[in-house]
Amino acid sequence: MAHLAIKGGSKAVNRPLGKAWPIYGDLEKRYLDEVLNSGKWWRGGYSEAESSQSKVVRFEQEFAAYQDARFGIAVTNGTQALECALKALGIKAGDEVIVPAVTFVASATAIILVNAIPIIVDIDPATYQISPAAIEAAITPRTVGIMPVHYAGYPCDMDAINAIAKKHGLFVLEDCAHAHGTIYQGKKLGARGDMGSFSLQMGKTLTCGEGGILLTDNEEFAKKAFSFHHIGRMPGRPFYEFHMVASNLRMTEWQAAVALAQFSRFDEQANARDANARRFEDGLRGIPGVAPIERVPGLERWVFYFYHWRFLKDEWPEGVTRDRFMEALGAEGVPCHLGHLHPIYQNPLFLERNFGPVVWPQGIEPPDYSKIQCPQCERIFREEGVSMSHSIFLGGPEDMDAMLDAVCKVREHADELIG
Repeated sequence: MAHLAIKGGSKAVNRPLGKAWPIYGDLEKRYLDEVLNSGKWWRGGYSEAESSQSKVVRFEQEFAAYQDARFGIAVTNGTQALECALKALGIKAGDEVIVPAVTFVASATAIILVNAIPIIVDIDPATYQISPAAIEAAITPRTVGIMPVHYAGYPCDMDAINAIAKKHGLFVLEDCAHAHGTIYQGKKLGARGDMGSFSLQMGKTLTCGEGGILLTDNEEFAKKAFSFHHIGRMPGRPFYEFHMVASNLRMTEWQAAVALAQFSRFDEQANARDANARRFEDGLRGIPGVAPIERVPGLERWVFYFYHWRFLKDEWPEGVTRDRFMEALGAEGVPCHLGHLHPIYQNPLFLERNFGPVVWPQGIEPPDYSKIQCPQCERIFREEGVSMSHSIFLGGPEDMDAMLDAVCKVREHADELIG
């Protein structure tokens, strides 16, 4: 008689895990109502003297302070936050920016959209983050910057990355789309390099449906980013005075109303995720064939968009693959997926170089992405990585125990997965 649900047995978990996302309540309704009744639905509706009444300005200031940064510029979404930051950092056509193979595709396409070239490199197998050694090996005379992505909210090795950047005269733009609230070496992320970019898209741990925000400690970069997001205006200058060719990337007061309300409960949620993840990690260490991604020293709080852990294929019966394990775990009532582990250079976009109306200087071409190989990324995508949504970790410790029981059950009856 079969034990595993995938073979017809009873499910280990018969209820939803965690909490439905997004979580919202009366505060969102109150803030949205305030925006409606104000008649000022965009930040430009407020004079400089009235700017403290703008929910966009308030969100910029509160989130920047929370992330240990001096300046914040709220924008329409995370992709355009990256574009805006690259422009503020002085990117030029044909410049190269180094990015990891494991990330959402927008990390690389934002570079293309400002007429620069993404150079895609491998990850560290211990952390799933961009490899400093791979960064160093990829630097050419056209390299101007590094875009470390704190993938799944786990911190990149910023000490090593900043040292490489300083050695070669490169900027560092942190892609923090997954990393709101992570605390590493006593400080949050986003102002550890020259600039940082966050997404507030629907699924993120801090959301307003669509939105983004840039952070920096550099006043000059902040002024340039403000201008690029505000049609070329400069802070403190006359409203109809424009200083550069720029787009309109402004966050609306509606978005900021939701972001502020979400932000009011963010810290409590971040602490809950981290505590639950630690309990889950402790349990995984006691189950043969699986393992957590161990926390580097100084990682005080891991606030993740995806929670990644490892399937160790050599510790399972021959013929039991990671994909089959995930299928079995899902059947037991524990949903899991691969996150963004798929190597971005394997997308048709890169394989066929479908880059649209990009303008590079004569004689400069992007690499042949079909020839790129990132062995660690490809191996982890193919056989090791397992991912779960952050919302699963918003339940109680009993949810962690239920998930661990399901993993144990699949492990105990692994022979049922053969054939």
